[in-house]
Amino acid sequence: MSAIASKSPSLLRSPLLWRLVAINGVAVLAFLVASSGYLELKLRDDLVRELRLDLLARARLCGGALPQSGDLQPQAQRLAETAGVRLTVIAPNGSVLADSHDLPARVPAQGGRPEVEAALRDGVGHDQRAADQGSREYLYVAWRDLERPGAPVVRVAMDTAVVSRRMQDIRTTIWVTVVSLFVIGAGLSLVAARFLVRPIQVVRNAANEIARGNLDASVNLDRRDELGELAGAFNTMSRELRSRVGQLEANRRELSAIMDNMSEGLVLLDAQGNVTLANKAAGAMLGHSAGSLAGRPLWESVRLPEVDELLAALPELKEPRRIWVEDRTNPHQRRVLAFVATPLFDAGRGEKLAVLLVSDATEDQKLLELRQEFVANVSHELKTPLTSISAYVETLLDGAADDPAVRRPFLDKIRVNTSRLTKLVSDILTVSRLESGTGDETRTQLDLNELAAASVRRHAEAAEQKNIRLSLQTASRPAIALLNEEDFLSAVDNLLDNAIAYTPAGGRVDVVVSHNAQGLVIEVKDTGVGIPPEALPRVFERFYRVDKARSRAMGGTGLGLAIVKHVALKHGGRVDAESEVGKGSSFRINLPAAVSSARLPATGQA
Repeated sequence: MSAIASKSPSLLRSPLLWRLVAINGVAVLAFLVASSGYLELKLRDDLVRELRLDLLARARLCGGALPQSGDLQPQAQRLAETAGVRLTVIAPNGSVLADSHDLPARVPAQGGRPEVEAALRDGVGHDQRAADQGSREYLYVAWRDLERPGAPVVRVAMDTAVVSRRMQDIRTTIWVTVVSLFVIGAGLSLVAARFLVRPIQVVRNAANEIARGNLDASVNLDRRDELGELAGAFNTMSRELRSRVGQLEANRRELSAIMDNMSEGLVLLDAQGNVTLANKAAGAMLGHSAGSLAGRPLWESVRLPEVDELLAALPELKEPRRIWVEDRTNPHQRRVLAFVATPLFDAGRGEKLAVLLVSDATEDQKLLELRQEFVANVSHELKTPLTSISAYVETLLDGAADDPAVRRPFLDKIRVNTSRLTKLVSDILTVSRLESGTGDETRTQLDLNELAAASVRRHAEAAEQKNIRLSLQTASRPAIALLNEEDFLSAVDNLLDNAIAYTPAGGRVDVVVSHNAQGLVIEVKDTGVGIPPEALPRVFERFYRVDKARSRAMGGTGLGLAIVKHVALKHGGRVDAESEVGKGSSFRINLPAAVSSARLPATGQA
């Protein structure tokens, strides 16, 4: 680590030094000038106020010392000389009774003076104005004893030059102080600058070394003050910077590895649609290498009109935009690509970039189509019984309800359609619950032999009514699986319902429980009408029917085998089917065994 010691650069050539001196000097001068102006204004008001109170006190003393009758002129002159003021005694009608500076007869009436009017009215009045005979300014204070009827007004006056002299003395003192403090502040600024500039220059040199790429640079400053702490903080920053740069380099390598191994394609575009960066996944999805995409307009590599429109809209984007585009370059394989473009963002140096994510949305598109097909099928399946119920009800309301011969068949048809509608809604809710994984997920270890026997017993009457032989062959030992009893019984019941419904009279339905190398199997075989080979792969789809008219006539909802499939998947198993037209069908649910049941007793056959 290279250490940069304290050097002695020229202090007088330091811009920081003179800037600091100038700032400190201007700040001190401005503060002191403003303070002196404020104090001068406030002090002048205070001096005038004090002088006014002092003159009021003198007026009261002089008024108290004047005789109540006789010639007041001699006494007024003595009191004025003693008090150091000009004293004037004014009658209530405004005439002058005595004046210390002139004969009363020569002094005009003073009743219109502001201070005299105020004293006659309120007892005290004052005014500040130039004297009548010259330009000198006087402060006048008048007082009258309101408790003594007919008492004259006693007015005293003093030249305000005394205030100006005192203010001049204070002003001189303030400016001397201002100049002294300015000089002292400039000197202190020089000392402070000398104390600060050199360590700062050392830190600056070290910062320049780091800026040139020398991350090992440090500051060797032997100071035990804040500047020493600054040097220590700088050295800590240097070490942290080295660590961060190393971490950023590691992050860059990690980010590069992540981008190269992303399953989604990532393309970085400028505002004109030129590729600045692309990962391997993007190249693979777009049919190019990542290196061949970079540095070229994206439209040269991706000839899809929807993508061209998305690139043209980049400058106006305010929020991310997603489009799905079907790739039509390979006619033998359907592929849907999803493109997500973000608004342009500032990448620094005035450059604006946008991120384009590319992913394979083929499966998502298939799921969307399946969902749309499911909604259409549900709407159709619900509409048929509802239309029938509505028609029968309208017919009954139109008068058929009064005919017993018509009413009963119509009510039976309404009941049948209501039952069908209830069964359809129940099956839809069951499929939805199984797909979402909600509801009761409790599982216990159950014997498939017992579950199959219970389901066979429930369907025995229906098989007997159609003259179908229903048999059960259990495993030679208990077939224990971890099951949700309600869901699994629903699956077996649906298989038996279908087998009995599509097996003609005189046929047979066999239920077989067995073990195999993978686990357990429960199989339902019938001798029914069978399923065509082209329809067999789709029989587990929701609402798929081989013979739609016959299925609806039998009350089927088209969801039974879909329920069977989802129950098998939910329990970690699978379902498969075999069939031959005219000979029958076989449906098997394969499940993993919960525990070894070799030591449990056999259940036999039924």
